[in-house]
Amino acid sequence: MSKLRDSDFPSLGTDAPAEQLISIRFRWYAAQARRARIWYRALGTVQLVAALVIAISVAIKAPVWLAPSLGGVIALAEGIRTLFGFKDSYPTYTRTAQELRNEAWLYSQQAGRYAKAGEPVKLLAERVVEISYSETQDWEAALKARSV
Repeated sequence: MSKLRDSDFPSLGTDAPAEQLISIRFRWYAAQARRARIWYRALGTVQLVAALVIAISVAIKAPVWLAPSLGGVIALAEGIRTLFGFKDSYPTYTRTAQELRNEAWLYSQQAGRYAKAGEPVKLLAERVVEISYSETQDWEAALKARSV
C-alpha cells in the first residue's frame, strides 16, 4: 500500500462541515495506520532479534537464564501485537484513509458521482459517513471473530 501523506489530500476550498469532516477523518485514519504500522514492525523486529540472540546464545554458551528470558520477550511482543490488533488495524486504517482521500479527490474535481449530484456537499457527507461506518462494521466483525 502506498504511503499516506497529508500533502496528497486535496484542498477542498470551503469550510463546509462535510469538507471539514472528511479532512479530520482522513488525518485520523492516516495517523492510526502509521501508528499501527510502526508498532507492528517494531514488535516484529524485537521478536526477530530475540530469536536470533537465542540461537547465538547457545553457540557462545551464554548464561542459562538468557534463552528463556528472551523466549518470554518473544511471547510478550506477540501478545501485545495480538491484543492491540496492530496486524489487522494497519491495513484496515490504511484502506479507510485511502477511500476517504479518493472520495475527497472525486469531490474536489466534481468527478464520478459528484459530476451530476444536485448537492455535492450533502453527497460528500453521506459518503464520509458510509466509509466510516463500513470500517466500524469491519472492526466489529474482527472483534467477534477473535472472541470465538
